[in-house]
Amino acid sequence: MIRLPRSLKVQVVVAIGVLSGLFAASALYSMHVIDQQHSDDALLQLGTRLQYHLEHLAVQAMHYRDNAPRDYPSYNRDLRLYFADLKRTRNELAKLVRAFTERRFDHQVMGEEMAMAPQLPVACYPLADRLTQAWQKFSIGLDERLGGDMDEPRLEWGAEWIVEHRQGLEQAISELIDTMEAEVQTRAEWANQLNRLMLTFALLVAGGIAWWFYWRILKPMATTVEGFRIVANGDFAHRVPVVSDNEIGALAGAFNQLSGRLDALRRLLTGLEQDSDLGGTLLTLSHTLPDLLPLDWIGVLVVGADGRIHLQHALSDGKPDTVGQLSFTAEGTLLAECIETRQPLHIADVAATAEMSSHFVFLRELLSLGRRDALFLPIGATGGVEGVAVFASRYPNSYRSDHLELLRNIGVLVGVSLGRTIQLAENERLATIGQFASGIVHEIRNPLATINLALEHMEAQEDLSAGSSRRVSLASREVDRLERLLSEILLYARPLVLTRDRHAMSALIKDVVDAEPDAADRVTLDCAACTDIWIDRDRMRQVLINILRNALQAAPPGEIVRVSCSTPEPNTLTILIHNGGEAIPKEMLPRLFEPFVSLKNDGTGLGLPIAERIVRAHGGEIGIQSTREDGTTVTVRLPRGEIARPVDQAADAG
Repeated sequence: MIRLPRSLKVQVVVAIGVLSGLFAASALYSMHVIDQQHSDDALLQLGTRLQYHLEHLAVQAMHYRDNAPRDYPSYNRDLRLYFADLKRTRNELAKLVRAFTERRFDHQVMGEEMAMAPQLPVACYPLADRLTQAWQKFSIGLDERLGGDMDEPRLEWGAEWIVEHRQGLEQAISELIDTMEAEVQTRAEWANQLNRLMLTFALLVAGGIAWWFYWRILKPMATTVEGFRIVANGDFAHRVPVVSDNEIGALAGAFNQLSGRLDALRRLLTGLEQDSDLGGTLLTLSHTLPDLLPLDWIGVLVVGADGRIHLQHALSDGKPDTVGQLSFTAEGTLLAECIETRQPLHIADVAATAEMSSHFVFLRELLSLGRRDALFLPIGATGGVEGVAVFASRYPNSYRSDHLELLRNIGVLVGVSLGRTIQLAENERLATIGQFASGIVHEIRNPLATINLALEHMEAQEDLSAGSSRRVSLASREVDRLERLLSEILLYARPLVLTRDRHAMSALIKDVVDAEPDAADRVTLDCAACTDIWIDRDRMRQVLINILRNALQAAPPGEIVRVSCSTPEPNTLTILIHNGGEAIPKEMLPRLFEPFVSLKNDGTGLGLPIAERIVRAHGGEIGIQSTREDGTTVTVRLPRGEIARPVDQAADAG
């Protein structure tokens, strides 16, 4: 059984080759038939020439016999005319008879070069031999009648012989011509019939190839094109049948893979949009990502406030993995490298990589779970939640280059979604803590007020000893500090509501400086670039007081604090507050806006977080730069115009 090639390119080439070969063979055979008919016509013309020359010979003989010369001069004239014509005609007849006898018809006989030399039909062979015999008999008898002297032949006797004995030669020629005509006609009919059969077969094959081309190429391609149209219209679940194992089948298979991945991405997006907790998000990923890349273990690790990496949640084969609590330092780990570079990281051989460093604690844990190949995907963003999503497979070399490319394409989506989910969970936790803190603040304030009244009563007593008076004074200061702390906790925990109006920033800055004790001699102002701005004056005053007070406390005695404004962009006002002194430790800079992180012994750690919250509610941003050479600069950037006013809605919802 012949096995057809599966490659569509080869099939098409073979089909075109077969079709071209058939039509070429038919065309060549048609040309052969034309050449054959031309040679047959030439052969029949030879027979006609035989008849013509014999008829000419007979007519001349009859004329000579009826008009035989009676004197010698007339005889000499006939030698020059009739006898010369007789010899010429006889030689021509002899040449033609010899051609039929030898079955050789060259250009000397035919008088021209022919594409195909005439072929005497086999059935004519006996008749050609009979013609030869008749010609020999006729020719011998003619020679005898003419006599042996060719200078003075007996022309009258020769003429009588020709007239009386030409019937036998005529009959032989006639039988030969009739047979040739019949054979040539038969051969022409057979050739034409074969030619029609070849053309019919070629047309049938062409029709079959056209049918094959339609059903095996055009129809599957049309189905695939229609599938692309359906998927382009949004039906990602659509699939097309794979009806062949050639390139069209491969195209249909690739289309199904593409639509499957698009459908998986749709389900992934839908799931990520609906999930609000980390467990649900990971469950969605574990159910949809296997359609896109190999996956049987997924986990999320997050960098905590202590700088260590913690395993938040993990799933194995779609079920919660009882891997326990994992916590380890980030320094020297591939997880930290992934977070720093913000690029996916492929661990092709977990076993070999885990042995490369003692810091690779998580890889050894992953290896103990039976996973041999892993992908690290950074989640979150700088300044927010930071961590790594880990996708792993128990089979080595599971992730190919196309999986890595796919992960790079959807990595931002998955990473941001996981970071958002973790951040939402953290926000919910903080909201709960805020509600709890608000309740605690109210519960503490009542007894604290009672304690403060008792201390004031004790301070009013005149018989207190010096030691008791110092202790009461110290207790009063601690009560004031607790009251300030409770106020800041309450301010940080409450929803932030802004009441904006148009204010002159230069006047606000001057008011803040004038209200701060000992600030007049230690602060220089450059408010020429300050413009009117839409702000909540009381909230922004609180921000400036907090920053200015921190700057004055951090500046060495006699050091000047500089406050200036600039407009580097048309719709932005930038406020710079600079002080000298010791630089803030580099590792503390990213944490200054975290709650309860403070560089002062008596600080609450809520001043800068509250300031950042207020600035962001205005649609602005705040940053701190600090070096030993240049000192510390706090930069507050605020939008200038009314375009910032819709941010109040977001602040109200906060």
